[in-house]
Amino acid sequence: MRGGRAYALVLAVALAASARSLTNGFVFDDVSAIQNDSRIHTLGALPRLLEAPYWLPSFETNQYRPATTVSFALLWAAGRGRPVAFHAANVALNLAAVALVLALGFRLLGPAGAVVAALWFAVQPVHVEAVANGVGLGEMLTAVGYLGALLAYLADGDAAATGPPASWRRAGLALATLGAAMLAYGGKENGITLPAMLLLADLWQAGGDLRGARARFRRHAILWCAVAALALEYLAARWVALGPLFAGGAVAPGLQGVSPPGRVLIMAPVVLIWLRWFLWPVHFSADYLPNAFVPEARLGLAQLAGFAVLAVLAWAAWASRRRLPAVTAGLVFLAITASVVANIVVPTGVIVAERVAYLPSAGVAIVVGALWTRLPRGRYLWPATALVLALLGWRFVGRIAVWHDEASFLSALQRDAPGSYRAHWALGQAAFQQGRPAEGEREMLEAIRIHPDTPALLEELGERYLEAGLFGPAARYLLISYSLDTLRVGAAARGMFALLKAGHPDSAADVGAVALDRYPRSPRLLQMTATAELAARRPRRALAFARRFVFATPGRWDSEQLAGVAAAAANLCGEARWRLERAVKLAPPSEQAPRRLLAQLRPGAGCGLPAPGPASEKSP
Repeated sequence: MRGGRAYALVLAVALAASARSLTNGFVFDDVSAIQNDSRIHTLGALPRLLEAPYWLPSFETNQYRPATTVSFALLWAAGRGRPVAFHAANVALNLAAVALVLALGFRLLGPAGAVVAALWFAVQPVHVEAVANGVGLGEMLTAVGYLGALLAYLADGDAAATGPPASWRRAGLALATLGAAMLAYGGKENGITLPAMLLLADLWQAGGDLRGARARFRRHAILWCAVAALALEYLAARWVALGPLFAGGAVAPGLQGVSPPGRVLIMAPVVLIWLRWFLWPVHFSADYLPNAFVPEARLGLAQLAGFAVLAVLAWAAWASRRRLPAVTAGLVFLAITASVVANIVVPTGVIVAERVAYLPSAGVAIVVGALWTRLPRGRYLWPATALVLALLGWRFVGRIAVWHDEASFLSALQRDAPGSYRAHWALGQAAFQQGRPAEGEREMLEAIRIHPDTPALLEELGERYLEAGLFGPAARYLLISYSLDTLRVGAAARGMFALLKAGHPDSAADVGAVALDRYPRSPRLLQMTATAELAARRPRRALAFARRFVFATPGRWDSEQLAGVAAAAANLCGEARWRLERAVKLAPPSEQAPRRLLAQLRPGAGCGLPAPGPASEKSP
């Protein structure tokens, strides 16, 4: 089967398998990354999104995915905030990826093997998390860009070998390669391996002959250099958006502070999970974090088994390079595209997740197609193949329902990963949202018991306690969160507020002084430290912090008001008056507080203003 009929068949199967996801809503990470992210809810923010982190600043992560973020904004506008626009885009991108796998198969395999490879990719159940979930858009943008750039680059190499050095066709292929590369880089971090993959593609096209590979590479070396330059530009833009490339940000539980050799030991058993996904795709889970998968930096049976599988795959890739070169190509593609999420060079925020297998599984599809071509021909080959593909498709379609809505997702999460702290965390969030705080507290405390070193979880429980007026526990969890991740300045400020409400202004001031050593210009820390010093009856120190607050936030009425109150407490009535007058000018007409304070000013102790207390202060 060739050409149009092959594409029609595989695309029809892919559409039939994924169409059910069109009725899905926003679930799990969709809520924070799409539904609650106001940055993507207006097209006016598009230029800023090109240099913005993927997550909201409050998440303090180290991810930069401009193509995905901009796509979210465009889809939000196109669908007016409805989930169907995002799921329709996912279905379309999945179809594009399937078509590209078929095109790659035609280059590496015979027509029948290419069709089998593309059909296997189209119904692979491990893809459901990427296809059926809104945030999976990033996985598929990168996959489409990566595969498109690879195919266009290979076609340019062919054109360079058979045609003139410069032609309109080669110009078009170069533009297609660069455009697809930009999509791959901007979709998700694993796109950064594209330049290495293109070098290996030239080697494969030369049949493994280094001399032939050098000759082929020289014919379009400028194009490769342009792709590599785009990768460097992406890294530079990431630096501007997030700071140093390998500093700060979220690291998956179990990888914090672990050396590269330790990460090798932790990740070795993950190879067994990936092997199970592809060979026996029965059990899946939306989460594999502790304790569903326990990271262990030790040499045990699971680690030895993982190393043994890697050794077998490496041997298979080498042994097949002449008799079955497509197997070698597929395994190399798998290794290169999975290298980022392997966490060896740099730890990431993910140890195990089904969605990250989307692009690497294109290499597995090529291996499947190559091995299928070596099966004995007979009357039962195609019926048996159709049966296996039908079973995979049935599993694919059935798993889409997990991502239909929050209730379906939580039910599946509790069933698939009952020992995961993320399961208890999600159940706790749902209980709080549904007005069952006791149950929400119990689930979140269980999540903390399982994995006590998750700053975001600790901060969220602290916020829940703060909302309930339980200031002691709120301060405890908020400040522990900050101690684990000092990027969480908001948790420190809110913890100080909770200490003030609990009647511990001295402790709040001490926390602020230490935090300001690290973030001397943080408005929230300056505000809360000045407030704490006022409550502790240290007006001179309060005024010093309040003046810094004014300097850090020029033109804000609330900073001028706080400085005015601190000046009054220090008996500097002249400064108190002109600061409160400035606060009155800056404040909106609806804000009467600075006017009331200004009217109360008079000579005497405290300039006539009542001593401030924590109960009168607003939360930062």
